[in-house]
This record gives sequence, structure tokens and C-alpha cells, in this order.
Amino acid sequence: MTGDKILEVQYHGNTVGFLAETSDRMIAFQYNENWLSNGFSISPLSLPLNNTVFVPPEKCRERFGGLFGVFADSLPDSWGALLLDRHLEKLGIKSGDISALDRLAYVGKFGMGALEYFPSKETDFQIDSAGLNYDQISKECEKILSSQTSDQLDVLYRLGGSSGGTRPKILLSENNKEWIVKFPSGRDPVNSGKTEYDYSLCAKSCGIIMTETELVKSVVCDGYFKTERFDRKNGLKLFSITFAGLLEADFRAPACDYETFMKLISMLTRDNAQDKEQMYRIMCFNVLTHNRDDHTKNFSFLYTEDAGWRLAPAYDITYSDTYWGEQTTSVCGKGRDITDNDLITVGVNAGIPKTKCVDILGEIHDKTRILII
Repeated sequence: MTGDKILEVQYHGNTVGFLAETSDRMIAFQYNENWLSNGFSISPLSLPLNNTVFVPPEKCRERFGGLFGVFADSLPDSWGALLLDRHLEKLGIKSGDISALDRLAYVGKFGMGALEYFPSKETDFQIDSAGLNYDQISKECEKILSSQTSDQLDVLYRLGGSSGGTRPKILLSENNKEWIVKFPSGRDPVNSGKTEYDYSLCAKSCGIIMTETELVKSVVCDGYFKTERFDRKNGLKLFSITFAGLLEADFRAPACDYETFMKLISMLTRDNAQDKEQMYRIMCFNVLTHNRDDHTKNFSFLYTEDAGWRLAPAYDITYSDTYWGEQTTSVCGKGRDITDNDLITVGVNAGIPKTKCVDILGEIHDKTRILII
């Protein structure tokens, strides 16, 4: 692959392949020869293991800036993208003057998931997380969201500039674990952190697998939601891809249904029964607890050499609404007025015995009553 702008893509120090910008600003990809012999497909639906120069479909131009979805997963969105734009502005660079390939270079080795990009333009700030004042960080986040100037921009960018999602957040290391701490966005209730923490405890009681969660103390609210990252384990970066990245789907709008999710799990995990049951539990929980922001970027797969493809632990489970007033991911073609029978139908069609579907749904009905919805 040749071109003026080329990035090398690495995973655990091994070269996966190369990205290059085409004349029409699409970002082509080609696997490295050694990776073809020893690696795995990093996006099975779009990037099978062969020596082709892959060019993204046209839909990826608007959705992912001309990138394949798996690489767009490495880029920050919403809050993180805002911080990156502010950082670039500080450097005298207009956000509209750089391509998605340039943005990957600024992410470098600090992106979500396990892929790293070289040569990088990342800025490495040294931040001591032990001395962080979370209430002060929340206040500085408010300034950024309201287009005010913050003298803590460098700190916020280093701690949260690679993150995704709408809510302001920081990424940090504590006690040999990697964590995410979330803060309210401008339209969130001040106690959104406590709500998400309560939801995480309830979800776990319903048999939904999540990483460790905590509630960070605050003097101005009931606390900030803190969760262990599922893409980090024992200091190692785990390869992950969101459903949006895998399907090249637009996560900003309704684009999928839980039936498709079940088929995707069946295909990638070789019909793993535990993962299909997990998705069934998550679907039921989301519908019953008014978590309507269940878009394709809020579900992910993990890949490891030992286990292959598996459904990632659940995340971003909390009370949420959409401006159209429906589930973002539909159930039996419905975004609202979803019945127990609709939920059971999805589970049965995925191969889960009907008696188990009924039992699980009943359990989740009982255990979610503690949430004020």
C-alpha cells in the first residue's frame, strides 16, 4: 500500500496492517503479510483475512469519517471528540482541516480497545490520579460543555480525550486496574452517577455480567459512577469491537433490532449459549428499566486467543430516554409498547428454551421493582 498519509496499525506490538488515505479521503486498509499468517480478522464482516486493499463502503464516509468501523471505535466521540477539538484548537489546528486518519494519529496508543497507531501525534501528560478532586473535575467539565474556557483543558484531555459517550468522563489507573469515572452532562440530573450505580447493582443481581462498579464520594451530589474497564485486564489491552463498528452501523439513530444482535452473537461466538442468554437478560432489563439508549455502540465483543469471540460485559446500563421516545434497538420490530411475549419471542427464536426465557423474564421483573422508573 502506498500513499502520502499512512498509519501502521499495531496490536500487542505486532503489525496488523496499514491505513492510507485515498484521493477522495476514504481510509483504505491492508493487512500485514505476517498478520495474515498468524493473526485474526479484526472485523470479520468487513475485513476477512486476505491480501486485499480494503476500501470502506460509502456509508462509512458520513458515519465514521471514511474509516472502517473497527478503526472508528478507536476514536473518541461526543465528549472525547469535543476535548480533542479543543486540544487541536489550542495547537492552532482547525478541527475541519484534519482527516479521520489524522485523528487516529492523535489518539496513538491511548485509544479505546487494543489497536494502536503509528507514527502517533499523541501528547503524553503526566497526571497523578491519587490527587484528583472529582468535584473540581466535574465543574471543569461543565465549563467545557458550556463553551467556556477551562485552565484544566490539558488535564481533561489527557484523562478523557480518548473516551466515547455523551457524558464527560476520565480514564485512570488505580490498584492495578483501569477505570472510567463519569460526570453529569448538561442535560443529566445532578445525581445521574448514583442512578447508574444503582442500575449496575440491580443488573448484576439479575445475572447480567458487568465489571466492578463503585460510587465515588462527592460533596455536591450523591456521587460519581465509576466502573472498571472491560477492555483492560492485568495490564493487558484486550481487543474489542462495538456492534456499531462490526456492522458499520450508525449508532446515533435506530439502526438495529435485538433479533439481529442474537444472530450476530450466534455467528461470531459459534452459538455460545451463555452469551445469547446474556443478551436476552440485557434486552429484558433495558426494556423493563427504561434504558432506551441501547444503541449499537453500547454493545461490544471481545477477542482473545484462548476464548475467541465472546460478548463483552454489559455497560452503559442506566435510566435513559430518546428524543423519539422509543428503544433505540427494537424488539420484534417495536420500539415502544413492547410486551413480555415480544421479549420471549426474541429469546425463543435465538434458541433459548421457552421455559428458561419465561423464568429469566420473571426474575428480572421481580428484581427491577426496586428501581424507581
